Amino acid sequence: MRVINASYIAQRFFGKSKSWFSQKLNNHVKNGTPIELTSAEIETLRNALYTISIELQEAADNLQ
Repeated sequence: MRVINASYIAQRFFGKSKSWFSQKLNNHVKNGTPIELTSAEIETLRNALYTISIELQEAADNLQ
């Protein structure tokens, strides 16, 4: 996540820590089990990215 702050997404959209988000996003293994985003979490992330894109467009439009 070089373009968007992962901590911001984790906290704002999931109410979780950056490490939780990073582990899920990168499919880390915990107690022998891969950690991955659930289908509901993927949908939340998709909506988060759409929301952020709209907010960025609005910010760009407001520049004078």
